Amino acid sequence: MSDALTAGEIVLALAVIALLVRLGAMVYRTRSLSREGNLAVMATRYPNGSWRTGMVRYRPDRLEWFTFRTLRLTPERIWKRGEFVLGSRNALDSSELPRAMTGDAVAVDVECAVERFSIAMAPADYTALRSWSESAPPGLRSQGY
Repeated sequence: MSDALTAGEIVLALAVIALLVRLGAMVYRTRSLSREGNLAVMATRYPNGSWRTGMVRYRPDRLEWFTFRTLRLTPERIWKRGEFVLGSRNALDSSELPRAMTGDAVAVDVECAVERFSIAMAPADYTALRSWSESAPPGLRSQGY
């Protein structure tokens, strides 16, 4: 019986260590990504799809979107600033909220080149995104305002 208990304790200890390593890697990834620009939580949804929550990083000429699901330091999606056109803002009710978002998130339809999708963000993060989009220097400004 003591051998089984010892094996169970070892498995439990390994699971806790694996969880702590994963948590540490996520913190390291977030800190690494934030060193190169401001981050905000943003969910994306393509037509007939579900919400995918991640982080968006503002760059002078583009937006970079990183999913929460991986530990990669490279963005999953990149949208060019001059092609990123924000539609009107809509409030989301609690049944429509993406995972990892609480409170009064807003949804916005987006067109970027040939892509059409929706994003969801906290209102303050949306205001920052709208400001970033509208303050593009000449040559990078989209025509969707």
